[in-house]
Amino acid sequence: MVEKMNDKLNFIDERQKRRYEKVLQKTGEEYLQEIAILKSREDFLEEYEYFLQLLDSPFSARKLQMRVEKPLAGLFCIQAPFEIFDAFDLHPVKLCGGSHTVQRLAASYLPVLMCPMLKSFMGNFDLQQESFADYRAVILPTTCDWVVKLPEIMQQDTENVHYLELPHLKETEKSQSRWLEEIFCLKQLLEKITGKKLKPKQLQESINKVMNIWIIMDELTKLKRSGQLSGVWYTAITNTFMLDNLEVWAGQVNRTIEKLHRQQKQENSSRIFVAGSPIIFPNLKLLQLIEQAGMSITADDICSSERIMPGGIIYNDTSEYGMLRAIAERYHKACVCPTFADNSRRVNNIISTAKEYNIKGVIFNLLKGCHPYDIEAITIERKLKEHGLKFIKIETDYGKEDSQNILTRLEAFKQTL
Repeated sequence: MVEKMNDKLNFIDERQKRRYEKVLQKTGEEYLQEIAILKSREDFLEEYEYFLQLLDSPFSARKLQMRVEKPLAGLFCIQAPFEIFDAFDLHPVKLCGGSHTVQRLAASYLPVLMCPMLKSFMGNFDLQQESFADYRAVILPTTCDWVVKLPEIMQQDTENVHYLELPHLKETEKSQSRWLEEIFCLKQLLEKITGKKLKPKQLQESINKVMNIWIIMDELTKLKRSGQLSGVWYTAITNTFMLDNLEVWAGQVNRTIEKLHRQQKQENSSRIFVAGSPIIFPNLKLLQLIEQAGMSITADDICSSERIMPGGIIYNDTSEYGMLRAIAERYHKACVCPTFADNSRRVNNIISTAKEYNIKGVIFNLLKGCHPYDIEAITIERKLKEHGLKFIKIETDYGKEDSQNILTRLEAFKQTL
């Protein structure tokens, strides 16, 4: 009887091994296929090669740590301030996933309509055989229910997990005070984890470092507005943020900007704004279909693209309290995540950007299972139409089976602009 049980266990292990090897192979092929598609574009530049090398394989915490030669802090949302982690000599990286293939490893124990981005992350987590222990800290801002329940679903040790409790109001004094308290709790946690006290001088240097990156990103965004940089390449570049040392990455973006300034502006009367759920490589499906339909992505407010940076930190008080307060205010008030109840700034930003850059319509990217954006789409559609902007919601996931249907809808949408 024992021998029969052992034989069964060996069979299960061998079958699981073959399954992992197959998914590993297919996932690698998925990444390389998307890289090949980008390289075959007419607007490919030699400067893009660096970014493609960062994107050419599934994310691995161990490989990134070897590259940056620093302990990692895993962030599940850009609400966690980069500057604070950098001041503790930790390398922050956003934990997410864009692979359709790798979801198979996690599909058996996850809800069917779970957020594809997190389902992909969890599948890759299994594929890389990693754990939260590969990070010095794992930070979960409470921006959505999927993120809040993630450690429980993944059955991970929560010793180095920290929740940033995000107030869902921005403009009240109470919520701002609560968020500042959360930032100080984060600071205290990192002091405990690293065994270092936060030094104001180091924090100021980190603020200046991230400020420089924001300035560079702003210049890159201007090139997108002018048509010298496509929305597809812009998103590919921003997806590599935090996948290398920040100074190295910023230097390469600067070189790319210099090259792009010599490119001719591409005029397109069908200029659109993309809003909604995050877009993570290798899932650039919607952006590629938008261009295929003959429209130009002039602007977006995607948190994995233009919204990756909240803007520069403005402060006069160089004390620890003064700088942490400035960081807290910038990350809280500047954020237009749909998790906030008082979020009229998001719609106002879309309207003002559309007016300034002659944008005719908004394409709303909705990942199936992404409930905050699904709810928000109702309000955004109504308000944008009141201001004469065309609106279309594309609900999809990481699969490509619906590509032709989406393309047909986008081509019809273009005719309405």
